Amino acid sequence: MTYSIIARDPDTGAFGSATATGSVAVGGFVPHARSGAGAVATQGAFTNWLYGERGLDLMATGVSAARVREQLLEEDPGMSQRQFILCDREGNTAGYTGSANLAQVAHHCGEGVATAGNMLADRSIPQIMMETYLAHAGYPFAERLIKALVAGEDAGGDFRGTRSAAVTISAFDRPPMDLRVDWADEDCIGRLWQVYEKTQDPAFLSFLAGVPTRAHPTKTGHVKENGVNP
Repeated sequence: MTYSIIARDPDTGAFGSATATGSVAVGGFVPHARSGAGAVATQGAFTNWLYGERGLDLMATGVSAARVREQLLEEDPGMSQRQFILCDREGNTAGYTGSANLAQVAHHCGEGVATAGNMLADRSIPQIMMETYLAHAGYPFAERLIKALVAGEDAGGDFRGTRSAAVTISAFDRPPMDLRVDWADEDCIGRLWQVYEKTQDPAFLSFLAGVPTRAHPTKTGHVKENGVNP
């Protein structure tokens, strides 16, 4: 059904999750990220979207990705229907693919990045996505995540086609990014890229620079070096 990537940006400490699927509105279920906690992509035959909330709550307290994986599975008798990947606040990753998910299926966990997919045209797709993300070190974080989705789609993606896609990023000192294409008959990830490009418009970037962040929760404009508003 779905192919996804999660990561911790080593340059900024931001967490991100990006995903694409052959069904509608993937952004409402699969990708989760929270500054200071980590990132989760939860999917599978019957997606347990609660893994996103529960996993981030646990990782926010310092619980490792590996331990969170075990705790989520212990709490869920339907675990065979699930697939998920986790990245904790230290960049450690963990993943799980239940036996009831439809082939082709795979997940890969690396340092600060993890990928997963089910109902794939080729089970190598998650590995290709990870390699693409790693090959674009130095690019803006959102671009690295979307490029990984592009690589996954180019390698075959969801065998039903790609109909919705999303990317979400959470950072301490920047506003959140939550971009979605909830349905597209064609070029879904291309449309997601177009939405991302709109966020890079100078006027919009100027606006973003003035809105509150977790680092400056009452900001109303650009922040000076001493940390106060002009």
